[in-house]
Amino acid sequence: MDGCEQEKIMYSIGLVHVWSLARVKWLGYNKESGDDGDADALHAVADARRGVAPPPVRGGGGERGKLLRVAPDDRRALGAALASSRGELVAPDDYCHVLRELGDRDKSALRAFEVFHAALPHVGNGAVDKGKLLTASIGALGKMGRPDLARRAFDAGVAGGYGNTVFAHSALISAYARSGLANEAMGVLESMKGAGLRPTTVSYNAVIDACGKGGVDLRFTLGYFRQMLKDGLCPDRKTFNSLLAACSRVGHLEDARAVFDEMIHLGIGRDIYTYNTFIDAICKCGNMELAMQVLLDMEAKGVKPNVVTYSTLIDGYSKLEKYEEALKLCEKMKSMRIQLDRVCYNTLLAIYVKTGKYAEIANVCDEMEELGIEKDTVTYNSLINGYGKQGRLDIVSILVQDMRKRGVAPSVLTYSTLIDIYSKAGMHGDAFNVYLDFKESGLKPDVVLFSSFIDTLAKNGLIEWALSLLNDMTEMGIKPNVVTYNAIIDAFGKSKVMMEDDSEVGDMGIVGVYGGQIVRVANPVSRGGRSATDIRMRRSQELFFILELFQKMVQQGVRPNVVTFSAILNACSRCNSFEDAALLLEQLRLFDNFVYGVAYGLLVGSREVWSQAQSLFNQLGRMDSPTSSAFYNALTDVLWHFGQRRKAQQVVFEGINHRVWENTWGEFCLDLHLMSCGAAQAMVHAWLLNVRSIVFEGRAMPEFLSILTGWGKHSRIAGASTLRRVIEALLNSIGAPFQVERFNIGRFVSPSAVVAAWLRESGTVNILLLHDERVQQAAPSNLVPRLQALQL
Repeated sequence: MDGCEQEKIMYSIGLVHVWSLARVKWLGYNKESGDDGDADALHAVADARRGVAPPPVRGGGGERGKLLRVAPDDRRALGAALASSRGELVAPDDYCHVLRELGDRDKSALRAFEVFHAALPHVGNGAVDKGKLLTASIGALGKMGRPDLARRAFDAGVAGGYGNTVFAHSALISAYARSGLANEAMGVLESMKGAGLRPTTVSYNAVIDACGKGGVDLRFTLGYFRQMLKDGLCPDRKTFNSLLAACSRVGHLEDARAVFDEMIHLGIGRDIYTYNTFIDAICKCGNMELAMQVLLDMEAKGVKPNVVTYSTLIDGYSKLEKYEEALKLCEKMKSMRIQLDRVCYNTLLAIYVKTGKYAEIANVCDEMEELGIEKDTVTYNSLINGYGKQGRLDIVSILVQDMRKRGVAPSVLTYSTLIDIYSKAGMHGDAFNVYLDFKESGLKPDVVLFSSFIDTLAKNGLIEWALSLLNDMTEMGIKPNVVTYNAIIDAFGKSKVMMEDDSEVGDMGIVGVYGGQIVRVANPVSRGGRSATDIRMRRSQELFFILELFQKMVQQGVRPNVVTFSAILNACSRCNSFEDAALLLEQLRLFDNFVYGVAYGLLVGSREVWSQAQSLFNQLGRMDSPTSSAFYNALTDVLWHFGQRRKAQQVVFEGINHRVWENTWGEFCLDLHLMSCGAAQAMVHAWLLNVRSIVFEGRAMPEFLSILTGWGKHSRIAGASTLRRVIEALLNSIGAPFQVERFNIGRFVSPSAVVAAWLRESGTVNILLLHDERVQQAAPSNLVPRLQALQL
């Protein structure tokens, strides 16, 4: 297409522009709103090109109102109303108006669908008029979120010979776009081309919008934009706004900037929707400085920020935990007399929940009530989360009842929050009842939700329920991921069944996974009634179930990771049977001889495995600190537990060399609070030997030496830190003269002179030197038959 031809086309468009504007205004369509009246606008342009003037606006307001008041399921009354109003209504325009009104303010899609069918006989036999009615019907049904009914109307139009038009296809694409049904929208575009119809800018705009809302890959969405240009169509503001929205949803700031800059280059005006969408993309990437610059730019360009602009900025600051800046913007809104909407209030509530300002939470709720702003699911989720963290379960219960009373449907987040709250409060029955309610709600969970549920239950020792959820996942066709399996394996490793003290063993029966189903393999025994044999049996069964889960992971194509390995080692370190632990690791070598081979070799005392272990430690050095420290802690725990204490100390030194535990070792102060019990005990021995060397070298020492363990601030009882108790027991057992500091129960201190005297004693060095119980010992021959070989 050369420049002259383009100029002719633009001139032609200019000739019909006056008619188009008049027609669009008469139809009540505001093109700047970016709404779905585009198909109506196309009808207007088509009328103008044919020289058809827009019809005069007649009365009929009362007649149209009569149609809007008819019950949606009363076909007879609807037919009577249409028949009595026939002389007063302009066909098809008044009927189209009724349908658009239904789409804008009525919740009954059924009424719109029936109006369409009932009005068909009253608009004559012309395909054009029936096509207009069809387009209006599809648009109304799309607005009401019923693309299924829109499709039925479209199919009826095609079958009737008046639906195979650009307008009807574009309206149907838009209906699918509103519901985020990208595949369906793209299918309509392709069928449109197959029918010999040439898509318009409106058609492509709707498809691009559908792709953005439907989560289609951004490159695919941009492909439609390129296809649109290839077809010789000119993109408009709505095209770019839809592209911006697609970039924003996936957090592609650079692409969003390119789209925004292209609008400037083409001279396409940017409206409030453009700026708000661009600011949203920027905020999602956390660049609040740029977002504020865009705010200043839009004000300079004469585009006045609205409540959406500010609520987006407030949410952006909130997600970065810059609460002071967010609250300042709220105050600015009020000073500009911009009324906060529900989104703003929800963000405010979330801020006050995170900062624990419960008086402000109550004030916000009162303010919403005074302004008549109804609480939605997001509001209730914030309140439930906030008061749940505060331990106000009475208020949580009231909030749940209020949700039901007001007809506010709980979301997936509502259920997961309630399960977490009740589980942490020890109200496991209530937590599981919430899950049962969730199953009946019809909401569709995903693997992330299930993993969260399972993790919550597993961390609270409810392994049986966690396994039950794992079965539910499989039955619903949701594939568990490595996080899901890790949570359950970790729970087995930390379950009270495996604790030394029989009084701490829970009453839950042991369960296993066979053929994808949960089966109970041991009945609960009353507290205090278990024999030592029973406890050993239960611990061995725990390892057997871990092996079963591991096998299930492999069969489903889920690759175990370092976290899986750490969880398995934790389970081994809580088992009293060396044979069972060794056999489990030996079986797992069939899957990964490098990682599990190192653990097995160190456990059985193999000298040759140390070089392989150092290669493994070097690889771990490239991982993040929490993951690598969890690995080192778990490995040293299992080695210490089964008497390989010299090896445990060597592993600890490797961890120190790789900076796994930051700021742990000091010549006169030892910080153990990031270490596991086994690692910490090995470290204490090494540290005291180092202090002994300093003493015999005659070097000066500070007045006091100290060992920091932490005091258990996350425990329900202050000072209940397991690590603190273990280190205290160790110091007492070796006779080290350390005492708990008077004002810090998580720190052990001793005068350096007293420690030096103790270290000079002849027997002290033998106490501090560590040894391994096994050196170059082969795997046990009397393997426990309960642990079967892992078939891969």
